[in-house]
Amino acid sequence: MTQDQTAEFVDLYNRLESAIREAYDVPREVGAVAWLIKNERGFGGVRDALDYCREVRNLLQHNERVGGEYAVVPSPAMLDLLRQTTLRVERMPRSIDLCTKAADVCSAAMGDRVLPVMARMAERSYTHAPILEDGRVVGVFSESTLMAYLVRDEIVEVGEKDTFAALAGLLPVGAHGGAETFAFVAEDALATEVAGMFRESLRRSERLGMVFVTAHGDEGERMLGVITAWDMAAFF
Repeated sequence: MTQDQTAEFVDLYNRLESAIREAYDVPREVGAVAWLIKNERGFGGVRDALDYCREVRNLLQHNERVGGEYAVVPSPAMLDLLRQTTLRVERMPRSIDLCTKAADVCSAAMGDRVLPVMARMAERSYTHAPILEDGRVVGVFSESTLMAYLVRDEIVEVGEKDTFAALAGLLPVGAHGGAETFAFVAEDALATEVAGMFRESLRRSERLGMVFVTAHGDEGERMLGVITAWDMAAFF
């Protein structure tokens, strides 16, 4: 039975390495588990245990059996760790799986009136609304955009007929100031990659308001969906 556990451990470890290489495109010459430990903060809770498994596997791989038997027998907990980690990597969601699809996003066009959109945002407790043109993101309306508009033009209120065209200079994704940023990501990007974008923004003391999902992560492509920090809570 104990020898069967060791054989299962080796098989599970190899399966984990294959899953990591496929998911993250890790080169063959790089140790896949070592790469995961070093680069994926989302696995920080099991980093030390995985590193221990790596050391055990190296021992088993580089040392011959004694009397036809393995010298080390991994524990059931180690086997379970490898199973769970492998499943987690194999089932890692992509950005397209996490996002709110474009059809369900509170968005607007440049010719739309501002007040009705603001009412929809307030009703749904949304803080941002992408401004779309032919399905492409050409800007973002937010609470800070409105404040900047009122201050810049010394306006007391937004008129019933005012459209987003009046705010055109304040809407582009790069026009919101350093405190708030936006990003684009490919639809097949791993959830951990998107989580890393939010963590990096926090490290820079910035607020990543939204991540827009497109086919290849290009700003000029049609928006497929939107990801916010709330969507990524499980990966932080």
